[in-house]
Amino acid sequence: MTTEPAVKLKNRSRHRDLAIVIAMPLAFLVIGYGLRYGAYSFGHTPSFADYLQSLCRWDCSWYVRIATDGYDGYPTANQTNVGRWAFFPLYPLMVRTVGTVFQLEILSAAVLTSTVLACAACLVAWPLLGKDSRAYALLCAYVLSGPLSFHFTSVLTEPLFLLLTSCVLLALKRSNYLAAGAFSALLSATRLVGVFIVLASLLKIYQDYRLQRPGKPFAYWILGKPQILVAILISPAGLFAYMLYLRVTVGDGLAFGHVQRAFGRVAGNPILFLWEGLSAVPAEGWIPSPPQWSALVAVGGLFMCVLLAWRRQYGAALFCTLCIVLPLFTNLASIVRYVGGLAPILLLGAQILSIRTDVFIVVLLLLLASCYLVTQAWIGGHLALV
Repeated sequence: MTTEPAVKLKNRSRHRDLAIVIAMPLAFLVIGYGLRYGAYSFGHTPSFADYLQSLCRWDCSWYVRIATDGYDGYPTANQTNVGRWAFFPLYPLMVRTVGTVFQLEILSAAVLTSTVLACAACLVAWPLLGKDSRAYALLCAYVLSGPLSFHFTSVLTEPLFLLLTSCVLLALKRSNYLAAGAFSALLSATRLVGVFIVLASLLKIYQDYRLQRPGKPFAYWILGKPQILVAILISPAGLFAYMLYLRVTVGDGLAFGHVQRAFGRVAGNPILFLWEGLSAVPAEGWIPSPPQWSALVAVGGLFMCVLLAWRRQYGAALFCTLCIVLPLFTNLASIVRYVGGLAPILLLGAQILSIRTDVFIVVLLLLLASCYLVTQAWIGGHLALV
């Protein structure tokens, strides 16, 4: 029988956890905006509108145009053979909806959308981290005030991809396959590699099958569970819907892949791309060149995939490996933010680096310090982390 003091203690613990869950993302969000805006203000006339515009680089302009004007049925004017089809629709659709509802200019709506999505991704990570407050603090700091935090708070798909991946992982952790399938469908409408999250679901389903030992073949066991079949079938629905849209409007359901050649992405040997990146020694100084950074991040990401597999997180390891290796078949472009936005790798990294108190403190301080320096280099055009 539960005593009254025990109930009060349990309630107090819940209130403390709730305070941690809400306060940490908000605190690091404020710190992150202060650091990034401070980095922009150094050498610039302080203007928040100009600050937002300064962060809108590379793919940002494509998402802004899609959110504003939608997709073209032909290559973009003044950009020969280049169309907007390479960029999947869910994120710009959300931005456009937010802009319409709140009557905001598209760039402001996009930044607001990304910021809310990034904070939501942190909240979902709390149960995935086993409610470990130190690991949670590191994850929030990385996403909202770390060196790549401008990826999660500007106009890119990273925050949405991170959130939806975390939602799938949480649903799988709770064996809620229908929810996992629904989030997987949204993930496949966010970025092409998102469709491969269904493999993590299949591995988790197989693990549950092995635990239950029903005494029948795996295929027959699945056929007897309609909710699992539905979850698997709806997982790639976002990708298929986009393919249907492209088929109707452009005449090519695979236009998102065929247009990659116009962006300089031609299939090649990923090992060769990695070697070329690692070999791109800077002309002067000791700081690695942008290709070296990209190659080192890719190698580090693959190493984390090995650690995930070693910890028997086979589904997450397979998903992350595909998310890293498949882009490498074209080149190293964007690999830093691709690796830096993979939820399983971030969760594992936060757990490992938070075990020791001294390491936790040093890493937290390094995240905050590098936020200012990296953002300043990014805005100044001295660093290509795309």
